[in-house]
Amino acid sequence: MISVRNITKDYGDGPILENVSLEVEKGESVVIIGGSGCGKSTLLRCMNRLIRPEQGDILVDGESILDKGTDINAVRRKMGMVYQSFNLFSHLNVLENIILAPMKVAGVPRENAVADAKALLERVGMAGREKAMPEALSGGQKQRVAIARALAMQPEVILFDEPTSALDPTMVDEVESVIHSLVSEGLTSVIVTHEMRFARKVASKVLFMAEKGVYEQGPPEELFDHPRRPLTQRFLYRSRMLEAELRADRLDLYALASRLREFLRRFESTAAQERLISALCDELLYPLFRAKQPAQAVQLRLLCSETSSNHTLNMTVQGVESDPLAEPYLDALNLRILENYASFLFSRKADTGWEICIQM
Repeated sequence: MISVRNITKDYGDGPILENVSLEVEKGESVVIIGGSGCGKSTLLRCMNRLIRPEQGDILVDGESILDKGTDINAVRRKMGMVYQSFNLFSHLNVLENIILAPMKVAGVPRENAVADAKALLERVGMAGREKAMPEALSGGQKQRVAIARALAMQPEVILFDEPTSALDPTMVDEVESVIHSLVSEGLTSVIVTHEMRFARKVASKVLFMAEKGVYEQGPPEELFDHPRRPLTQRFLYRSRMLEAELRADRLDLYALASRLREFLRRFESTAAQERLISALCDELLYPLFRAKQPAQAVQLRLLCSETSSNHTLNMTVQGVESDPLAEPYLDALNLRILENYASFLFSRKADTGWEICIQM
């Protein structure tokens, strides 16, 4: 359906894409992952010629969209686009946002466009919100309206550019659920995302981008579980890990707890693990930094599993001479509360300080 052939894109400081090729077959869900600045969004925008590559060709249903004789607007009617920033018209209500393109571009009568829009709003879980203005909607609701608007043109393929990156973590699931439903129905899609759990769930093929092109690709179970190339292995390991540091002179346990919870929600997590995050701040970190001989710093590393809810939190505590899981830092009640939520908890002395390992 879409054939990208050896394209190169250069914004003037050297190519961001170089000799990139890929194929998107009808009914496929192709997910593109990679680090910031590797060209994921640029590649997506080249696919519907929002930007033009300097070299190569892009074919949609066998027709080159870079050819001067191509009616690009006709091609774009086959391709919906959903952006990370929603791009709803702020002066139009939900219904008017959705029916505008079908009426103005495709010539659909208003009565038919309204009926189709209502059906689409029900499909994305927004039934009854036709008259709402964008400013009255949450980020997740805006993105679902944006998806409905893209579907209103009955595209053959839909391109998603980081559709959940601008959302509060609590709203990510509702948008991912809508996209997963569309993919399950066989809608051809190309999705740029940083959510690895989501990528594994919806992809029929995953592309990892690095070094100005497609560095490695394959089925999700192959690429995520058995990556062959070193940059892929390194990226996937780093994408599962969150590192943070607490210091006595800039202690913000509330911000740390929010950051840990947000990261956990990208993976399979449980309510008990979220409660453990609060317990760690209240029953471990706060006492460590408020003791008579307080900790100077704590380095944290949260490593999440892609395939289960078994996650590990490692801490290195600096500036304490004795076991941070014992008195005078923690008493029996502190420890009992932590053990109530953690499946495994231990500490040991190391060259860099006291190390604490918590199996969540």
